[in-house]
Amino acid sequence: MITLGSTAGSMLFWGTLLLGRLLTRMERVESKTDDLDKRMDRAGEKMSDLADAVQTMPDRVRRELLVRGGNP
Repeated sequence: MITLGSTAGSMLFWGTLLLGRLLTRMERVESKTDDLDKRMDRAGEKMSDLADAVQTMPDRVRRELLVRGGNP
């Protein structure tokens, strides 16, 4: 009976410990995912700003960029 109780207690202890580690890792992954989402949003905003800038360029400059492939 003592062996059964200590085995169950040990399993409970290690199970709780592993669950805690898993939850900590999941929180880290969620945090990194949130950071990545923010970076992607900022990149999208920058791309939108760049597209707006290209649209307001004079036709001559836009054609020159297309001919050179964007390289100055």
